Amino acid sequence: MRTRMIEALRAHYQGEIAKHKMNVEVYFGNPVGVGDHIDIMETISKEIGQIAEYEDKLMILDVHFMPQERVKI
Repeated sequence: MRTRMIEALRAHYQGEIAKHKMNVEVYFGNPVGVGDHIDIMETISKEIGQIAEYEDKLMILDVHFMPQERVKI
């Protein structure tokens, strides 16, 4: 059960990272297409902050809760 929970958290964090990376790519490719966001640079910065948050969580999960032989740092 523990392993499945850890793997589910890893998958969730990786999915969130992928989502926020895609958002940044969209803003880079077509910033005028996002009408709700007046300050594109601030919006991109927030997305990058979300990536950092989930990468931190993923690293903490790997370092503190994964068996040592499976840690990928």
